[in-house]
Amino acid sequence: MAGHYIRTRARTAGWAWSFAAFAVALIPVGIVLFRLHLLDLQDLSWTLLLAGGLAALGLLLALVAIVKVWRRGAIGGGRAVSALVIAALALLPFAGAAFLYRHFPEGASAETAGLVDAALAPLATASGSPDAVLAGRDYQATASMVYEAARTALEQEGIEITDVQSSLTPPRDSEDLGVSGTVAVPIPTLRGSIAAEPQDRFAMKDAREYTIQAVAYAPIFAFPSDVTIRIAEEGAQTFIDMRSASRDLDRDLGQNRRIIVAFLNGVDEAMRAAEGIVQEE
Repeated sequence: MAGHYIRTRARTAGWAWSFAAFAVALIPVGIVLFRLHLLDLQDLSWTLLLAGGLAALGLLLALVAIVKVWRRGAIGGGRAVSALVIAALALLPFAGAAFLYRHFPEGASAETAGLVDAALAPLATASGSPDAVLAGRDYQATASMVYEAARTALEQEGIEITDVQSSLTPPRDSEDLGVSGTVAVPIPTLRGSIAAEPQDRFAMKDAREYTIQAVAYAPIFAFPSDVTIRIAEEGAQTFIDMRSASRDLDRDLGQNRRIIVAFLNGVDEAMRAAEGIVQEE
């Protein structure tokens, strides 16, 4: 007389797969809706929190299903392992965010030593963090040369310039074009007599000091940071300093520091290229 074993199915494997798959899909959907301005920052936070909770629940259920398959010989081992892998992938960004949260000090801004406010300097020193204040740069070059290198680095990093002021910035032209003297009725002015705006509105030469205002965007979420860059020529040296501050976040997880480091490294590369120095590989 022949017999056979009745194998049960691990139902938790199906639930684990559903939760993990939904979490993986929810994360990019939430980011896309946020980038399209269909979700605000608070809604995005709740969406990511929900995705993280579902991924954690899926991971737990997958482990339970694997235990049932191992001990009782239940059906569904492959689905449980797949759910485990997908849930782990969904939780990976949260693990990275937790690492950054612990590694970087509190705050949503960063600056180089030359732009640290005197009132904030004792606080930065007391924090004891090596990332509290970054080092600026100085070059044996003119300010105009460093300014061009800074613009090259800004373009490479995708940082948008909004305004530039220099020590030679001319006063703004009057908006009352075509009005002469005390005549009440505007005198028609030929279009050719109005100076056309230059193609490169930030092309400024031979100044000894520049102040650049720009906006940098974080990758993936595109959180904006307001950037200020100061370039000052003193004697034979030119100093460049930078401040980056998040516009909407209370804690930036080190993003503003990464913006400054990437920009200054880009200026170094642009200066080497301008001086004809080729870096050995």
